[in-house]
Order: sequence, then C-alpha cells, then structure tokens
Amino acid sequence: MSRYLGLDLGSTSVTAVVIDTAARAVTGISSRANDAELTSPADRARGRSEWDFERMLALSLRCAREACEGSGVEAVEAVGVTGQQKGCQVLAGDGTAIGPYIGWQDRRTAEPAPGQAGGATWLDLMAERGGATTPSGQRPRFTDSGCPVAHGFTVPLLFWLQQAGELPAGAHAGTAPELLVARLTGTRAVTDPTDAAGWGVFDVIGGVWNGDLVRQLGLDPSLLPEVVRSCRPGGRLRPEMADAMGLRPDVPVSVASGDMQCSYAGAVADRDASVAVNVGTAGQCSVFVGDLEPLRTPGQPFDHGWLELRPYIEQGHLLAGLGVVGGRTLRALRDFVLTVADALGHGDSDPEGVYDDLVRCAQAVPAGAEGVLWDPSFTGGGTDASARASMTGLTPQNFTIGHVARGLLEAVARELHGGYETARQMGAGPRTMLVGSGNGLQRNPVLRAALAERFGMPLTMAPNAGAAAVGAALCGAVAAGEYPDIAAASRRFLSPA
Repeated sequence: MSRYLGLDLGSTSVTAVVIDTAARAVTGISSRANDAELTSPADRARGRSEWDFERMLALSLRCAREACEGSGVEAVEAVGVTGQQKGCQVLAGDGTAIGPYIGWQDRRTAEPAPGQAGGATWLDLMAERGGATTPSGQRPRFTDSGCPVAHGFTVPLLFWLQQAGELPAGAHAGTAPELLVARLTGTRAVTDPTDAAGWGVFDVIGGVWNGDLVRQLGLDPSLLPEVVRSCRPGGRLRPEMADAMGLRPDVPVSVASGDMQCSYAGAVADRDASVAVNVGTAGQCSVFVGDLEPLRTPGQPFDHGWLELRPYIEQGHLLAGLGVVGGRTLRALRDFVLTVADALGHGDSDPEGVYDDLVRCAQAVPAGAEGVLWDPSFTGGGTDASARASMTGLTPQNFTIGHVARGLLEAVARELHGGYETARQMGAGPRTMLVGSGNGLQRNPVLRAALAERFGMPLTMAPNAGAAAVGAALCGAVAAGEYPDIAAASRRFLSPA
C-alpha cells in the first residue's frame, strides 16, 4: 500500500496528484483551469456565479488520468477528494441536478429583499430570522457556527432559492467536492465536519447540524446531507469512472474534506508547533488547536473574535484568519496598473507579466518601502467589515510603483501575522515553525521575505505543489488503513525520508 490519488476541485483550477507514501513523494500531478463557468456577462454584472458541474466532473477525471499516466501508475489504493466547500447544487431525490451549480462567488443574497426596510438584503433577512448576533465591527454570525453569515455559503443560497420558490419538494443539496465523491461512487452525497462548516449552519463545537436554526430559517433539514466522520470510505469507484481515470474499479474513495483543512494536512508535518500561511486568491493564517476547553469561558459560546473556527480533519480545530488579504490584494494593484496602461494607450500588457513586473519592482525597494504604509482592506478588515483600503506616507521620492507594491505586500504580511497574534492572545500558544503554501507565495519572494520578517521565524515552503490535493490523498491513505489518522499521515509523509 503506497500509492494514492488526491483530487482538488477548486473554483480556479482542478488539480490531481499521485503520492507514493513509501517514497514520501508526489510522483504525478496534473492541473487544469476550471473553465466550467456558465455565467453570462449580464448575469455576472448582477452578481451571479453559475457553473456546469458535469464539466467540472470531466475535468477532474481528465486530471486524474493525466496524473496517473505521468506517474506511471495503473493502480492506486484509494482516492481522496477535496475542493471549495461552499456553493450549492440542488438535486432531485434521484440525484439529478436541478439547475446549474451556484458558485461561492455568487452574490444573489446581497440583493435587497422585497418588503424589507432600509434596503436590507436577503442575507440580512436570513441573519435576522436565524437570530444571528453581530459583534462590534464584524459580520453577523450564528452561535457556534465558527464563521460569519456570508454570501456564497451553501445555506444562504438555499435560503434565497427557498424564498424565490426554486426549491422543489424532496430536493437535497451538496457542494462540489461532496458531489464529486457521490458521482465517482454512485452514492448519495454526504459531508464531513470540515465541509459542513462551509454551509453556515453547522455547530462546530457539537459537530452536528443546528437543526433548530435550519427550521427557523424555513428550510427542511432533509435538504442537508448526512454528516459522517472524516477519512472514512464514502464508496467505491464505479467502473465507468475508473475507466475514465485509467484505474481499476472498486477502489475506495474517501469522503470529501474541506480544501483549507486538506491544504494544511498536505503542508504541515508538525501541527502543534506550526503556524501555516497559505496565499492563493485569498490568504489564510491558521493554527491547530486540539482542545478548545482551556480557551473557553465555561457555560458561554466560544468567543473566537474575528477569527474563524474551522473543524480540522478527524479531531481538533483550526483558528484561522481568512479572506482579508491574499493574492487578490496584489491583483487589485495589478488591475489598476492595467487600467492606467489602457487609458494611456498601452492596453496590450499581459496581466500575468504585469504581476511579475510588480514583484520585480518591489524587490528593488528596501524593506519598509521607505515609509509607504498600506491598509490593504479592499473588501473589509478582520475586525471591521466596513473598512476600506488606504495608503499613507507618500512623498515625491517614494511615490513609485516599486514602493507602492512593496508597501502593499508588507501590509499583506502584517495582516496575516495579525491572525496569528490574535490566536496567541486567545490562548492557542506560540509556534516555532512557519510553513507556507499556495501559488501566491511560490511566485513572490518579496512576500515570503516579508512574512519571515513579520513572524520572526524562517519561512519553510510546503515540499509539494498542490498541497490541498496532497492532503486529500493523505485522507485516502487514512481511509485505506495505511495510517491510523491524519496527524500521523502528515507527519510521516512530509518528514524527510
């Protein structure tokens, strides 16, 4: 037992890896852009994000075949699955899709709800009906849900569909990774706690759906999938799926786990000593907490401030600063540069080339950006949802693209470090190892250096690309019995051979 396939069905790309646990190495990898979006320009302009799940399935099968062929593997012991654990596909009782897959970027719940005072949105209406609280400066949240009530979460989308009369009787729903497992195995979609947390109504402390809240929102609890434990077989590979992947049928497929948690499992060998930073489109800073009781006030809901509390795979939780900054922060500067170039008649610049140019210009500027300071909160800050970005400290000498870019990257590092400091103040304890992953770090030496400086410890990059897919493959290895649990899987696979 040594070879496992991991699939990461993301909204930007689909990635498959083959890992060899005996060699402790990734031996095959394939990644393709997720080009399954169906949204028309008009619908995109009004905040819709709709996708073709059948296309996403086909991309997953193709990447799996390419990864196996690149690895020279004709058989794997198990398949693990991860992906973006938000969004929504409505299904009939027989599993047939009803309508398109609604992606996590969808903002139909941001539209004004009819008959509500002050332009209250559908999300506002849902929060009110569910009795959400709104801590000072933060977004509304339901008790023990671990995260704010947010656009693109699965249950807010279901709430909108219910209010719009678009949920037929007997329907149920699933997210992309949950549906991928169901289609690979021919079973009804189930969820594990790491995926369920992205629905918005999961009790992350009790490990169950908040059934009273679901009914209070006017939803039928049967819409929600059964919650099962992580790293258990969800079924076996159907012959037609196995044939498309170039594998034998009946291979066990682990239930899906969340991409954030799988990325952590695929990057961090020692979870008790590490703080993990992942920078892709969004950015995350996470620490593992095995026991929440020392951090809690007895008899009170767990107060995790602006941090999110995410169930970890099998046991424990991640305290995470999520979504405030990330690759999209520098993308905002890149897009501004492209807009200026277009306005000046130089609109033929390559967007990816401009990104690399910004990093190169930032490298030519000393640390500290000679006084240029950013607040990078383009879409709200961790402690203030209404915050917006700003820049100060400009002089004629430092008002250059290199200084502006360097200042922004250092601000990203500062915000990510703020998540770690908040977790420490809550009692999570100091960490001695800083582990990085994600394309936003792989491509950006300035951000890597800024993070190491801000955290005060060397930054070690995850040893393999596609950390989330690697983590999914490790979940498959646990489901197949090679490792006793995900902690042992990460420790053994990621440690030097």
